[in-house]
Amino acid sequence: MAVNLDWKVIPAREQRLGSITGYDGTLRDMAEQGCNGCLQDKRRDFQTASSCAHCHLINQLAGLQGTAVVDHAPIGCVGSQVFFSSGRARIEPPPGAPPMENVRILTTGINEPDTIFGALDKLRDSVRLAYERHHPREIYITTSCTSAVIGEDCESVAEEMTHELGIPVIVGTGEGLRSKIWASGFDAYCHAASLARLKGKEVTPKDKKRNTISYVGFAPTGRKYIAPLFERIGLDLVCLTAGSSIEDFQRAAESVATWGQCGAQSSYLCGVLEKEFGVKYFQSHLPYGGIGFERFFRDVARYVGREEDAEAVLAEERAKYLPKIEKLLPRLKGTRVLVAMGASFAYEYTRMLGELGMIPIHTVAYHYDPKLDNLYEEEKVAAATDVFELKLDVPTSVNDAQQQETNLITKQLNPDLVLSRAHEAGVMAQLQGRPALDAQIGLIVMGYRGLYRFAVLAHEALQTNNMVRHLGARYVTPFTPEYENLEPFQFYREEAI
Repeated sequence: MAVNLDWKVIPAREQRLGSITGYDGTLRDMAEQGCNGCLQDKRRDFQTASSCAHCHLINQLAGLQGTAVVDHAPIGCVGSQVFFSSGRARIEPPPGAPPMENVRILTTGINEPDTIFGALDKLRDSVRLAYERHHPREIYITTSCTSAVIGEDCESVAEEMTHELGIPVIVGTGEGLRSKIWASGFDAYCHAASLARLKGKEVTPKDKKRNTISYVGFAPTGRKYIAPLFERIGLDLVCLTAGSSIEDFQRAAESVATWGQCGAQSSYLCGVLEKEFGVKYFQSHLPYGGIGFERFFRDVARYVGREEDAEAVLAEERAKYLPKIEKLLPRLKGTRVLVAMGASFAYEYTRMLGELGMIPIHTVAYHYDPKLDNLYEEEKVAAATDVFELKLDVPTSVNDAQQQETNLITKQLNPDLVLSRAHEAGVMAQLQGRPALDAQIGLIVMGYRGLYRFAVLAHEALQTNNMVRHLGARYVTPFTPEYENLEPFQFYREEAI
């Protein structure tokens, strides 16, 4: 079990879970190696820029309701939050919840003299300012590469400010230098939020738990479509996402079950709920597409003793959406697709492509976890479950958004469609004149409705590609012919690390 609320610093995913960012081969081979405990990471002699655990720690903490974040870092480290925070206003809050708040992020602005003389006084003043200006219910101090390298004792300041202000002041340790995998920042968020909102809470006996199921993810978008399905099997849906309150976390600790949008963002918090509060963590079947939803929904219904009700729901969902999906199948069948996105969703979409008759020719995952933070070691991660249960296999590679690799793979394989999410893989494909689709994630992709939405979007991307074709015809690459003709995995070292 890789969850421990007594940790001051949460170990990176590479050490805690054996996660990797370097692999090329097949999904079956990677899953089998991971299940056998012998999956090894590959290093590169050359890397392009990637993402950072630090920025993901900040954006997740800042998304919580009633929170202020003080980033103990140079001012540039918080600049990325302009991008992450701009979408907050578009998030629909749960029924009865207040409108989404603006994010509250301050920075200590560590400068060159601070790296010599220290900046703990600036940190104290910034925490006081955050409290005086916003009156939050909790404050998070996020550490950075700079504050870690100069050895700032942020824990002592957090303890001091907790006593002075009378609210929890918690340190989130997500320095980018700790991990190549930016999902380690999500883990640091889950750990810090658990310390502030869950640690010390009394455990609810199993027979007195609420009839709720908790979802851990980025946003509650799509909740209004999914919550009624769970109500049919006697469960209310609690969302631990952007906008979630302290009370939401406490309700989640009393739930009977939980699941996360993906293993990357949700694993640690779901693991805390399972280990500390006895909330069953469903992680081997993720509920995306028709096959995924049927397996997941049956698992949950079996756990709460509502199998017959679940079968009725599934029958209604099939009757409602399968005819619509079948009308689109002739237009999608045989489409060759390259997938590039975060680990869990990369392989969920790989399976969903097969449900629509589309052909996944290569899947790029931005990292791969051979295990997650659940109590039961025998339970496989979702990608490995699909390998063994559904015989799912596809050529695959793993890189932490090394876009030179993804770009070269795209050129080499010449897909009809590139399905990606974030990190600009779709933009680079469009510069080559190839249709690309920015994939959706979370509740909105669940079930047959989610599969139908994806089918519609894929069809639209394939049919409305005139601009992309003209763009590709006129685009002049800034790279040399020698670079453009490299093998995608040219920079791997011979040895695995």
